[in-house]
Amino acid sequence: MALKRSTFGILFFCLFGGSALAQQQKQPDIFKDADGNTYHQLFLDFKATELLKLNYTIDESPVDGVLSTDGYSIIIKNYPGDKSVKALVKDESGVEKEITKGRCFIDPIILQL
Repeated sequence: MALKRSTFGILFFCLFGGSALAQQQKQPDIFKDADGNTYHQLFLDFKATELLKLNYTIDESPVDGVLSTDGYSIIIKNYPGDKSVKALVKDESGVEKEITKGRCFIDPIILQL
C-alpha cells in the first residue's frame, strides 16, 4: 500500500512538473516582437520635437531609431547593447541640441507582460 502511494505521488509530481514546464516554454520573449526585433530607449532631459540624426559614437554608423510620441525619449530598434549613441534633436524652441548617451543609459523596452 505504501509503495502504491509513493509511486502515485512520484507520478503525480512528474506529470504536474512536466505540464508546468511545457507552459513555461510556450511563453514568448517579453523583449522581442513577432519578428524577433528588440527595442531600447534613451531618455531626454527636455522635450524634443524632431530627431534630426542618430548615430553610434565610435564608427558614426546610423542607428535605426525614432522619437517617441511624447518627445521625451528616443526608441532604438535592435540596439546591440555595447555602443554609445549620439543624437541631434530639435527642442521645442527650435534649437538643435546634440546629446550623447552611453550604454548604461539605454534601457530595454518590455513589449509584453
